[in-house]
Amino acid sequence: MYDLAIIGGGPAGYSAAFEAARLHLKTVLFEAKHLGGTCLNEGCVPTKYLAHLAGVCASVKASEKDGLMVGEVGIDYARTKLGMDKLVSSLRDGLEQHLGREAIELVRERAYISSPEEILAGGKRYPARNILIATGACAKKPFIEGAVSSDGLLKRQTMPSRLHILGGGAIAVEFADIFRRLGAEVAISIRADRILRNWDREIAVSLMQSMKRKGIAIHRQCDFKNLALEEGLVVLSALGRKANIEGINREWVEIGPAGGIITDAYGRTKTAGIFAAGDVVEGSWQLAHTGMEEGRRVAGYLAGILPGKPAAVVRCLYTDPEVASVGMTEAEAAAEGLDAVSAKQNLYANARTRIATSERGFMKVVADRKSHKILGAQLMGERAGDIVAELALAVNGGLSVEALLASTRPHPSYCEAITDVLQALGGKFHGI
Repeated sequence: MYDLAIIGGGPAGYSAAFEAARLHLKTVLFEAKHLGGTCLNEGCVPTKYLAHLAGVCASVKASEKDGLMVGEVGIDYARTKLGMDKLVSSLRDGLEQHLGREAIELVRERAYISSPEEILAGGKRYPARNILIATGACAKKPFIEGAVSSDGLLKRQTMPSRLHILGGGAIAVEFADIFRRLGAEVAISIRADRILRNWDREIAVSLMQSMKRKGIAIHRQCDFKNLALEEGLVVLSALGRKANIEGINREWVEIGPAGGIITDAYGRTKTAGIFAAGDVVEGSWQLAHTGMEEGRRVAGYLAGILPGKPAAVVRCLYTDPEVASVGMTEAEAAAEGLDAVSAKQNLYANARTRIATSERGFMKVVADRKSHKILGAQLMGERAGDIVAELALAVNGGLSVEALLASTRPHPSYCEAITDVLQALGGKFHGI
């Protein structure tokens, strides 16, 4: 009898397994395909590998104006693809070795829930006191003939010279930025008036302007059903992802309007002993790190540790410039009835930013006017995905502006912009 049986070896699943092992719960993990899920195999890791190379390529080209003498800069995409695949394989092997060191049993078979206390896989029965569904999400099927999903684009052995992307969400924006910096002609078609509809408007508009400056064509208010596309294009359908509930018996779980499994704050489904975490959950942010947190919360709950309030969601886009956000915007805080105030610091005065890029950027922090506690932050600039971690700690810890100002940040650094924006915010508290 296992204490926990986990279906799915992605971030939510393996994080739950490691936490369960740490808490001395006998655990078995089922994964029929590759360990690491979408993030490691077809998502976060390979795309960030490409984003890194795109950044190097763009930096070398831009450095010519500063006196760096270089020849023709290009990319041998076949070698790039080999390097990307090698990295993914290495990380996957390391993950499997880690499971072995923690004495977590790995079963490479497709698993099915036969009862709330039993899993069927490969013709064998695995009794378990608790079951965690962590089957993730998959790309929505392209509705235009010949279009590929993000998975299909990453499997290509040659780089597209001309790429047309359908959609304006995070996946669409990152791929557009990556392949444009690598030298491809890129266009985006969106139904709405702007990209990133679920992000802070200032971030979305600023990033859209940056993309246009790079030569990315953005076609707005498009009718996808009647969209005319030229011959010879690689078409990427980036219109979202859906919960992977194939093979999940609805007798045991309730499915929400968006197609995900409905859970409570502890990951519990409608059936005692059956839990869900990660992208398969209804309303999921579909972020690897939120899935990891949810998986660990389930394991902690099973060990008798009641998890606290879920951490504020951190979102990042690894474009150039990077984009990140945590907590509430000023408008969201006002909608919650809070008396919020915000301050913004343009990064053009930040020395490290000026050295690294000519791109515009900013940092905006939202705080409660009465308590001075940090409620949220929105960033666009170099290393935004790293800098946001300090502000996330402040949001989750209920830290005040004064508490953050008590810490010294190095100069010159990207993160010292936090000090600048907090000083501006403090001035607003006092009417300065």
